[in-house]
Amino acid sequence: MRQLVRVAWVLFVALGIDPLAWAWPEERPAQYKFTCKEVQIPMRDGVKLAADLYLPEGPGPYGVIVERTPYDKGDCQSKNAIYFAERGFAVLMEDVRGRYNSPGDFYWFRDEGWGNRQDGYDTIEWAGTQPWSNGKVGTVGLSYSCFNQNMTAVTQPPHLAAMFCSDSASNWYKDLNYAGGVFQTIQANWHLNQGEAAKPVLENIPDQGGYRGTTDSWMSWHARRIERGMGFWESWQSPTLFDIMAHTTYDNYWRNYAPDEHIEKFTVPVYYTSGWYDRYPHSVTKMFNEIRKKSPSQRARQSVKLLIGPWTHGGGRSGQRVVGDIDFGPEAEGKLPVVQVQWFDYHLRGVDNGVMKEPPVRIFVMGINKWRDENEWPLARAVETKFYLTSAKSGSIDSLNDGSLSRQTPPAGDKPDLFEYDPRRPVETIGGDNAIQPAGARDHRPADRKSLTFTTAPMTEDLEISGPGTVDLYISSTADDTDFVATLIDVHPNGYAQQLRQTILRASRRESLETPTPIEPGKVYKLTIPIYPVSNVFQRGHRLRLTVTSSSFPKWLPSHNKFTMDNEAAPWVTARNTVYHDPQRPSVLTVPVTPAK
Repeated sequence: MRQLVRVAWVLFVALGIDPLAWAWPEERPAQYKFTCKEVQIPMRDGVKLAADLYLPEGPGPYGVIVERTPYDKGDCQSKNAIYFAERGFAVLMEDVRGRYNSPGDFYWFRDEGWGNRQDGYDTIEWAGTQPWSNGKVGTVGLSYSCFNQNMTAVTQPPHLAAMFCSDSASNWYKDLNYAGGVFQTIQANWHLNQGEAAKPVLENIPDQGGYRGTTDSWMSWHARRIERGMGFWESWQSPTLFDIMAHTTYDNYWRNYAPDEHIEKFTVPVYYTSGWYDRYPHSVTKMFNEIRKKSPSQRARQSVKLLIGPWTHGGGRSGQRVVGDIDFGPEAEGKLPVVQVQWFDYHLRGVDNGVMKEPPVRIFVMGINKWRDENEWPLARAVETKFYLTSAKSGSIDSLNDGSLSRQTPPAGDKPDLFEYDPRRPVETIGGDNAIQPAGARDHRPADRKSLTFTTAPMTEDLEISGPGTVDLYISSTADDTDFVATLIDVHPNGYAQQLRQTILRASRRESLETPTPIEPGKVYKLTIPIYPVSNVFQRGHRLRLTVTSSSFPKWLPSHNKFTMDNEAAPWVTARNTVYHDPQRPSVLTVPVTPAK
């Protein structure tokens, strides 16, 4: 059998066919007319939530798809719901508690999971017992409407048959709000956009009505708040935002929003998706692998799937192929609704369409811009490869140091690099998975020039990095706390610096997110910063770069360089931060290199 497989593989290659390549499934045509009306769904505490019910015309019963959203169910105009209804599914688009047509108090995710109110559970059970339902309910949605699926899965509704979950977290503290122990500014913007009694007191944040704002407008706002002595959260009246800013460490408040700590209760098939320029490829990777290992249900373990494209947040559903500056080609155009129909046809309608015979993982490999099927993620065949930071000049960028990355350990006496970090003048965020200002593939050189950079020589052959990595930094600081930001970059032959991944770690969180400890000024510490997963081929002539600095604003709220549980109460302190790279303190980037076939 192995010999036959080997012969088939060689034949495919000889014919110019990639045996691991993948194409989007064929779209099933719209076949059903439907009606739509608003219905009231009773919750266990007597509150009735508003939902639009899309029902195909015909005798039924139907498999049911539920999406629960804080962004307005759409008054029977939801494109996603219409797409499913036209293909024979009953669809419920529900306003979550306290939003739009649903009464009650809105407090993010409080009523979605395993608390006294379980709105997700109650909605699914109502849907599964209606006369037009065949008793099989699937859930769908991205971002908020994915995370509430993860929360609801823990409650194990009997009629829940499958989930399709895109672009969201496994743990609301660790994955987004305080990744690396640093507050991510998008959360303040998000709460303002929900109209959660949010009233600007001193100054609006940039582009309050739209999510993003330009980097320049954010920098101007940052300067104004420093001038006026204004704390970050003091600008608004928002109970949820107040709680977020009050709980800066990982405590019991955040464990209420940690479905990753309850994987043993995930018992239905889940299809997870995200994008390399979204905030959550590491989150969906974690959920995928944890369910495979820990779910008590063999069906759930064997059925969980993972798909990651080149997109920004929500780009897989919108058909995105141009991500920032780069057109990733027609293969990148997301067609997630087609995949969702295929998934729910199998799990809700019993159609044997072959979806469960497909490999469990599909990734888009940037650089060569191709989809590839895999049996696991991260890849078992990847080789952990070390690139050491050195002071040798790369000649690639006029940064603070223009250092190099080398496969060889640094030479004896390699001098450390020192830079000054003034939180009143942070380095700007450029592209990546940022949701405050334009995201995606952007030229990172303006930020690189204000940072430490370590760059390889041009590649003599293609190099594929697929999976998560780490950066071990030996550092010291004149402050008792500070941040370190690591950015992975593909440098094109013309110098364009394509940002791939960016992560952060507050030095006081180096050992624990629960019980931070300060650093002693002048003492050398080893920090391990995760590099979230990516898949990219650094083509011949390109370079690999690691950029190191202490801020990326407006993505993250700048550290005041003072150890405290309340960053905003601390005085502004300028820190002199040092990165060491010598044989005794070998700072190193470790990444998974995928061998060429």
